Amino acid sequence: MLKVLFSVVTYSGVITWEEIQSDYIDTRRSPVQLMAYLSYLSRLKLSGISPETAVLENVFNLSNQRALECSDGHCVLESQLVFNRYPYWLEDDVVHLLLFMSGKDWQEKSLQEESNGLLKKSLGELVSRYSLEWRIYVNPPHKRSVGLAHAHIFLKGVNSEEIAHQVKRALMSGKAGHEL
Repeated sequence: MLKVLFSVVTYSGVITWEEIQSDYIDTRRSPVQLMAYLSYLSRLKLSGISPETAVLENVFNLSNQRALECSDGHCVLESQLVFNRYPYWLEDDVVHLLLFMSGKDWQEKSLQEESNGLLKKSLGELVSRYSLEWRIYVNPPHKRSVGLAHAHIFLKGVNSEEIAHQVKRALMSGKAGHEL
């Protein structure tokens, strides 16, 4: 009985690096994170803005009109690597990034390749200096709340404000909004 209770308590807590490295991740947010995320989705719905349009405006820096035109996934824009504003419940030294593509092609291989390429380009020097590791995860269809193709990236080794600031600065240097 104690083992079962312990498993439930452990399972419903933070997502560990070991779980992230496994073949199956039970993605979850803390109660506070979940309430913030659901509130955000509710505000979008009430204002008549789709999650895709919101991503195109906020991540790709498109005007509202251009975002509406691109929300069907047919605009070709540079992929963007950003911190997740509504991260999963993770261990302290793991941060949650997202790679967003402007299309709706959810091919896991292409999302993995694009993520790896942008991570190496943006964080290459920091990865070797701080021994950062990452794992890329693509949600299954039933867990997707945004129709634009994206990958979740878990970056381990961000164990100080200094490292977090440098990662943020590296991601900001390739700022969004460039149409191809």
